[in-house]
Amino acid sequence: MDLTKFRDDANLRYAAKHFRESGIVFHGDVFTHHYRKGDLIHFCNQGHNTFTTEGMARILNIVFRAQTTESKIYVGIFKNNVTPAVGNTAAACLGAAGTYGECQDADYDSPATNKPEYTMASTSTATATNAASPASFTINAGITVYGAFLSTGAAKTATTGTLFCGKAFTTARAVVADDVLAVTYVISATTS
Repeated sequence: MDLTKFRDDANLRYAAKHFRESGIVFHGDVFTHHYRKGDLIHFCNQGHNTFTTEGMARILNIVFRAQTTESKIYVGIFKNNVTPAVGNTAAACLGAAGTYGECQDADYDSPATNKPEYTMASTSTATATNAASPASFTINAGITVYGAFLSTGAAKTATTGTLFCGKAFTTARAVVADDVLAVTYVISATTS
């Protein structure tokens, strides 16, 4: 994810430096499209997600300390009925044994091996989205998907890197083999 546009945005830099008076806020809205046999059977705006302290610290370090950015961000889904919290980390929450119960090869077979990339369209606003290329998961077995997250670890088993944010779905999705669950993340940085 290229954060240069955020780094170069004078209003956003000012807002972050003067948080008390400007109130910079990161929002992430999650949308799901659930397909069965090629037909859309459910669409839902799942609402705002939670940005983790780990994720916000990483964003601030990239923007204000000019640290190297990750070349890619990934979308993951999870099958434990948990509500992501600000203190969540990749080390504690991701991977098969993590708090989230990240979905693995037995749960979805496409994409294989790694999570799908968060493919963000270029933007000239304070909003980023992968709406043009949602992260799609072709389900391998009957499970319930409780939420989604953004992280820097490519592998489904990764417990390193940064957990940027996560969202427990408003409506959990009961999926069966060959269903496709498409996840769209819309991330906004605002001063209100």
